[in-house]
Amino acid sequence: MFRVLSYSITPDSPVWPGNLPAVGAQPFTAIHRGDRSNTTILHLFSHSGTHLDAPKHYNDAGPSAWELPIEQYIFEKPLVLDVPKTAQAAILREDIEPYAAALAEADVGLLRTGWSQERDHNPRHYASKGPFLHPDGARFLMTFANLKAVGIDTISIATPDYLTEGIETHRVLTGAGRTDDRFVLILEDFRIDADLNDARRIYTWPLFIQGSDGSPCTIVAEFGD
Repeated sequence: MFRVLSYSITPDSPVWPGNLPAVGAQPFTAIHRGDRSNTTILHLFSHSGTHLDAPKHYNDAGPSAWELPIEQYIFEKPLVLDVPKTAQAAILREDIEPYAAALAEADVGLLRTGWSQERDHNPRHYASKGPFLHPDGARFLMTFANLKAVGIDTISIATPDYLTEGIETHRVLTGAGRTDDRFVLILEDFRIDADLNDARRIYTWPLFIQGSDGSPCTIVAEFGD
C-alpha cells in the first residue's frame, strides 16, 4: 500500500512570506483553440509546496538535487519524533534527545509538531508563524551518521520572526562551512502521519533540474511486506 504525503500544488498554496506563488500554469496549446493537443507552461518556485532543500540552498559548495544519487531519496528506517509545538516555538535539543537511541538507526527524522492542522483553515498563519528547528537541535541531529534527511510538518524548518536562527539551522543541515561533505536533505511542508514509523520505505522524488537549489517533490510512504 502506498500513501501520498505531499500536498497538491496550487496557485494559492501557502508559501514562505515574500516568496513567489507556488505554481503558475500558462496554456501553450489548446484543443478548444484548434490545436492538436493541450500543453502547458509551468512556472514553479523551488521552495513552495511540499519541497526539498538540497545542500546548495544554503551551502554554495553543496550539490543540487540532480547531482545526488537516487538512493539519497529513499528511506528505509523512518523515525517520527513527536515534538508538539505552538506558534513560533523552537524545537530544542532537549526535545530531540529522548529519541537518541532510535535516531542512531534512523535514516530520516520526521519532526511532527502538529502545526499542519493550521494549513487548511489558516494558511497565512501556517506560513508566517510556524514552529522552527533551533540550531542546537540541528547540530544534535547532525551527530547521527545514518541520518540522510530531516523533515518537518511546517512551511519551513525556519520561521520568519526568528530568521537568524533559521539561517543558522539551514547552514548546519546543509553542511555549510564543513570540510567533510556531511549534510542532510531538508523536507518541508508535508504531512507527517503518526504511523510513519511503520512505513516500509519513504520515497522523496524531486525534479532533477540542473542548477536548482531545491525542488517541489512528491513524498510517498510504502506500507506492507
